[in-house]
Amino acid sequence: MKYIKIILVAMLLFSSLAAKEKKTVFVTAKETVNIKFNNLKIEDFIKMVSKIIHKNILLTTPVPGNINFVSSAPVYKDELFNILIDVLDARGFTLVEDGNYLKVVRSSRAVKEGLDFVAKTPGVMRTTIIRIKNANVDIVAAKIRQFLSIGGKIITLRESNSMVIADYPKNVEIIKKIARFIDQDPSSKMKIKFIELKNAKAGRIINQVSKMAKATINQKIPTNKIELLSDDATNSIILIASTENIAKLTPYIQKLDAKNTAAEQQIAVIPLNNAEAKDLVTTLDKLLAKKKYPKETEKPTISVDEEMNSLIVSAKGEDIEMIKKMVKMLDRERPQVYIEAKIVEISESRAKQVGIKYGLEGGKVTSNALYTAAMNLGGSSIVSGAINSILKMPDEITEGVALGAFIDFLSSEGAAEILSEPSLLCVNNKDSSIYVGKVVSVLTSSVQGNSTTDLARNTYQRQDIGLTLKIKPRISSGNKVTIKTTLIQEDVAGGQPGLPDTTKRQIETNAIVRNGESVILGGLIKAKYDDKETKIPLLGDIPVAGNLFRDRQKIRDKVNLVVILTPFIVKSSEDMQKLKKRLSRLNALEEQYYKILVQKLKVKGAQKGVRSQATSQY
Repeated sequence: MKYIKIILVAMLLFSSLAAKEKKTVFVTAKETVNIKFNNLKIEDFIKMVSKIIHKNILLTTPVPGNINFVSSAPVYKDELFNILIDVLDARGFTLVEDGNYLKVVRSSRAVKEGLDFVAKTPGVMRTTIIRIKNANVDIVAAKIRQFLSIGGKIITLRESNSMVIADYPKNVEIIKKIARFIDQDPSSKMKIKFIELKNAKAGRIINQVSKMAKATINQKIPTNKIELLSDDATNSIILIASTENIAKLTPYIQKLDAKNTAAEQQIAVIPLNNAEAKDLVTTLDKLLAKKKYPKETEKPTISVDEEMNSLIVSAKGEDIEMIKKMVKMLDRERPQVYIEAKIVEISESRAKQVGIKYGLEGGKVTSNALYTAAMNLGGSSIVSGAINSILKMPDEITEGVALGAFIDFLSSEGAAEILSEPSLLCVNNKDSSIYVGKVVSVLTSSVQGNSTTDLARNTYQRQDIGLTLKIKPRISSGNKVTIKTTLIQEDVAGGQPGLPDTTKRQIETNAIVRNGESVILGGLIKAKYDDKETKIPLLGDIPVAGNLFRDRQKIRDKVNLVVILTPFIVKSSEDMQKLKKRLSRLNALEEQYYKILVQKLKVKGAQKGVRSQATSQY
């Protein structure tokens, strides 16, 4: 083995002497070579590279192992040298310069071979000194140590805040870039900006700005350090930071300096479209009374402009916005209820006569039996059923049409008197009223003169008598209407002068009816006396003596006051147009129903007369 080493060294020296005749220049031109080998000994590969790059290589220690190289394209000569370094590095060896030749040494001992600062052969290990200006050299060295090659070394010089690195050129360049990045001077990027505030106080918002800076910017990085100062004299915030961070924080400061209109007392006029201002202000005052304010002067005040139907609000901006939202929710179009009313007086005695005439059990016409009389027409539904089949009316409107037609029929026969047929368009859950009556003179006192020829002095008082109907509808679920009704009837019943007798009858009730259905209010019955005179023709007309052939008597009758209410729900103005068409259709159906009803009843009355005559003859 010893002789082999001597022969190998001799061969290397011989090749170097032969090369002296040529100019020894490391390949720099981009020349290419075609190589491809399999299972080639590393030592043979060293010899091959030495010949190609024209550089002597001293092999003092055997390098064991074989290598394979597969090339699909030519390889640059300088790349071939780098391949050799990579192969040796993988085996724990490297090349170092020693004068005019290269030497193969262990990577761990390369730094002891006196690596120069400037290498003649590109790619071999060399020594470099890097001076750190701003950072701590030990901290920088600790961070870049992992970028050294296996044989690379680094030492720090604290006195000069520098570090000495021995490594391959490509590793040294990477380490220099990293060191420059770490060694940046934070103060060189710092800028100073004065931000003058217009609304906020600098001393009050500086803590908020500081919290924002900590939450959004990582200040552990030296270049991200931020200093915040407040100058009360100029009401400014002094911001010391990088240009990038100043750009980040400036918008936050400007927002904090925005004018706080919500905290200022303002006046706003809120017009209403549907609700009454005087009603709505009561609701708002009750709601605001429950809210607590630090000072009584901060509490909103609301006044009403009835002419414009508007609210005038004096409050802070945030309270005004809250009130506007409440007004928007309350100022909505309210549904309405259109109520058709029919006020009828029915004579009990005359209704009986109608029943006898036409053979109707409905001769007992009261508020309780009115529906039955209208629908069954004297105990039989044959007539009404026939009418329904002719008119082809829906079941849900048959009752209302039949009831109206039957009232008209009683009126035509003198058994009923329709006092009034008012219609009301009521706002949901609001009171409405109807008054039907007259003004009469009531004798309150009578004074007789001293002389028999003096006329009596009578004193009269004007007094309203009649019917008052108060209605309060409320729309319920299921297309139903709850009607709160108060019915009051007042009348004068005579009495002595100065002590007139008056009567008052009143009904209060709540009824729930479906949309378009009728409800009947009755039970207000009064006695009525009619003078009836019967006489013998001609003889009864003789003066004085004719009294013997005449008979006068007072006939007592009961008059039942009936009020029929039919509600229709109107949720919007569009529904009102539809309702008008519907009512017109119902009136036309009622007229047709009435005509057919009269014809049917006349036929029924005639049949009753024939049966009665036949019975009497029998």
